[in-house]
Amino acid sequence: MTRKIRCAMCLIVIGIAFAGCTKVVFTGSKEELDQKIRITSDPPGAEVFLMGSIPLGETPLLDVTIERTPNTFLTLKKEGYVDQNLLLRQHYHAVLPPRKASREQREQVARMKTVRNLTLIGYSEVQQNLAVGHGEYLASLLATLMVSESEQGDAIRQLQELIADSVDPLDFSDKVLDRFHVSRFW
Repeated sequence: MTRKIRCAMCLIVIGIAFAGCTKVVFTGSKEELDQKIRITSDPPGAEVFLMGSIPLGETPLLDVTIERTPNTFLTLKKEGYVDQNLLLRQHYHAVLPPRKASREQREQVARMKTVRNLTLIGYSEVQQNLAVGHGEYLASLLATLMVSESEQGDAIRQLQELIADSVDPLDFSDKVLDRFHVSRFW
């Protein structure tokens, strides 16, 4: 099996595993229920509602403290985009697809969503893969970023620099999208 086919298959498997990227499950203990969370979105400026009706403000919201249970959810709304209802987690990012998206826009959203999943949800795995210069998550990220085989060494060095210069997974994710010219706003 060629490397490109393996990368494509890995990308498909990860895409299936992360198909519900905006649905996040609370994984903390009872003692962690009132921790501060960060709420961000692509595009920014989405209205955030606790339990679907209590307004919290617009994204990005940093260090928001919410009394929550394992079933607490947020609703994100923005004019022209599909509303998102999401269960809470400590760090939280939502991708709001356009309501009336062209095929090209849907493809851009899917690509950006996969990059977000790999760099946010899979952050520690990507970090480990970058430390050794190879691995499944890194291969999937390179395939999603459409890096040719001949450019992978340079791309890995760039990703290693980006992760070293990032303050947190969201910062790393933003830098990856910018450096590799993945459209975030459509």
